[in-house]
This record gives sequence, C-alpha cells and structure tokens, in this order.
Amino acid sequence: MKISSWNVNSVNARIDHLIKFIVKDQSDIYLLQELKSLEDGFPKETIKDSGYYSYVNGQKAWNGVAILSKKKLDITNTSIPNYKDQNSRIIETEIKLKKIKKNIKLINIYLPNGNPIDTEKFDYKIEWMKKFNEYIKKLKTDNIPLIIAGDFNVIPTDDDVYSPENYKNDACAHPLTREQYRILINMGFTDLVKYFIEGKTNWTFWGYRGGGWQKGNGLRIDHFLTSSDVTDLIKKVEVNREPRGWEKASDHTPVTITLEN
Repeated sequence: MKISSWNVNSVNARIDHLIKFIVKDQSDIYLLQELKSLEDGFPKETIKDSGYYSYVNGQKAWNGVAILSKKKLDITNTSIPNYKDQNSRIIETEIKLKKIKKNIKLINIYLPNGNPIDTEKFDYKIEWMKKFNEYIKKLKTDNIPLIIAGDFNVIPTDDDVYSPENYKNDACAHPLTREQYRILINMGFTDLVKYFIEGKTNWTFWGYRGGGWQKGNGLRIDHFLTSSDVTDLIKKVEVNREPRGWEKASDHTPVTITLEN
C-alpha cells in the first residue's frame, strides 16, 4: 500500500499539478492539506475521473484537509474530540493491513502555523498541539495502531532547516512547539522521513520568498508518524521533489510511504 501526503496550497489552483502527480504516482491514498476550498468547491469530479473517491473537511479560502482513495472509506473524525476549533484541520479514517489485527487509524492534519509568536496565533498553535496530543495519548492507551501525517508546521530540530538562525523567532522552530512535538513522538512514534531519509535531502518545503527553491534553502515540516506495529511494515519512504520545480508550484512537495499490505 502506498500513501502520499501533500500540502497543495489551494487544491483548485493546483489541480493540474495534483492530477499530474496522481497519474504518475498512483498511491492508494492521498492526504491533502491547505485546500482553501469548501467541500462544494472541491474538484471531486476531476479527481474521480482519475480513479479516486474524495473525502473533504473544507474551509473557505483557508485551511482544509482531504483524503483521496482508490477504495471507499469511512470518515471517523473531522475534529479533535472535546475541542472546539472553528478551523478545518483534521480528517481521519481507518485502513486495514493483513499483518495487523486491528484497524489502523489514519489521521491527516494541517497544524496551525502560529506566526507571529507574540500573538494569539501562537497561543492557538500550542493549544491545538496540546489538545491533539491528549487525543493521541488516549488512542495509544487503547493500543490503536496509528499513522499521523500532514503539514505539522514543526521544524523538529536545527538539523531540519537550512539556516536555524533565520528561524530562531519562527513559531515552527519555537522551543514550545518542539516540546509538544517531542511529547507526541515520545508516545512511541517513528518519524519516518527523519528515520528513512538522510538529512538535508529530506526537506519538504521551500518558501516562495528569496528564491528558496532555486537556492536549495529548504526545511522539513511535513511528517509521517507511525506507531511501532505500523513502522515494522514500512518498506520505503520518499520525498518527491519534482512537483516543487513545476511552474506555479505549491511551496511543499509530496511525501510517500510504502507499506506491506
């Protein structure tokens, strides 16, 4: 089974890129972030023509997450339980692999950016991360197999950015952000991109300003986390840089994992 995650930075503006990638890549499931579209405006028919069902938790002009799948799925969650959030940042389903008895929860997230750090936007980011961690802790207590993927807006360490000095006042690299990410990882997850791909070749984002892509000034903020039972089934992890080089590209590029069925 192949699963890809991609912050498309507006699904309608980038629909040609998405279809181009899907046709070539043929993952079984796609996890999309930053749709900037309500469900009514989501290009379901175009995606259906490429062989995929669409499941959308959308929002007008901002945020939004979706799951595309070759097979029909049941959506089990579109919010963090017991947390009121007006933004569309999570969508969850369940998948089955033969070697794992329980259904695996597959959670697609678009975590708040949090900038600037001296505003309520940063407070919201940390609160969101805390509430999300509480939810995941409960799932882990219940021994639920898990895959968490998406745009985390977290630079885990200074090794995950081309110039730590440039990001010392950025919410994605703030000590409180990194602390909440470590709390999540320490519940028993493997950071697949970090574990499987050598540093500085595993960046997933290159900003538009200052020619970041052309200069190779990247960072790693798109992650795949797996519980240990799922990690044992990972065969391959890839960061596909090609779409970032396309004309009018998203500033993120896809991450793909391959698992034993």
